[in-house]
Amino acid sequence: MGKARMAASGSTVSQSRALRRRLAEHPAAVAGGQVAVLAFLLFGWEGGVLIGWFNGDLTGQPSKIGQQLGRVLASGELWHHLGVTLYEELLGFAIGMIGGTAIGLGLWWSRTLSRILEPFAVVFNGIPKIPLTPPMIVWFGIYETSKVVLAVTICFVVAWISAYAGVRQVDRDWLDMVRAMGGSRWQAYVRVVIPASMPWVISAMKVNIGFALVGAVVGEFVASNHGLGFMAVQAAVMFQISRLWMVIFVIMIVAALQYWAVLWLERRLLHWMGDERVRL
Repeated sequence: MGKARMAASGSTVSQSRALRRRLAEHPAAVAGGQVAVLAFLLFGWEGGVLIGWFNGDLTGQPSKIGQQLGRVLASGELWHHLGVTLYEELLGFAIGMIGGTAIGLGLWWSRTLSRILEPFAVVFNGIPKIPLTPPMIVWFGIYETSKVVLAVTICFVVAWISAYAGVRQVDRDWLDMVRAMGGSRWQAYVRVVIPASMPWVISAMKVNIGFALVGAVVGEFVASNHGLGFMAVQAAVMFQISRLWMVIFVIMIVAALQYWAVLWLERRLLHWMGDERVRL
């Protein structure tokens, strides 16, 4: 009886621990923890300024950042500059991803061509892209075109290398299955190669969505009269630290929302990839 009770007690403890672990790992619990950390940082920052630990003129102040955000939202100034930056970023992201992915996936058709071009992709990917901003401004002007081209330049090679890496990792057994069933090389490409490469393409999207935003904003830092980067430069020149932090927080929020959008797209694409394999 004693052993049975001990076994039952041990089982209850294990179940209780498992339940606590599931609750702690629940998305709502994780989100709540993230909100708590953010609130702690903001209230600590605000309190540190109020009691004199920090100089609000040098570090900014959350309450003043909120006031700045309210003003630019009410005036419509933020929407205008945000729209310009999003146009530059998303257009550059789309062109870079589509072009780079198409080339990376297309290299599956020619192993010789892929070997010829691979070193050039690696070398170009190693070039720091931010120093390319001044010549882009000289070549394409201070307006949106130069920022779009910079975003394309940043995203293109990452998409190319990732898509090609996905092509190289395709399971040969799936390709052999298509051939055994009488399928053509085009059918193998559409039904196997492209779906199997989607995780690599999505990984490139996760990276490039942030890179494209950085490219657009940095281009606006260098030369622009519109956009979030322009707002940040204006605030820095005028030494409006709270306004500068407001712009930085807006950029962070935009980056987070876009990353979550890519995660949603990832679920859709991976579901499609599974459907394609089922239809083989």
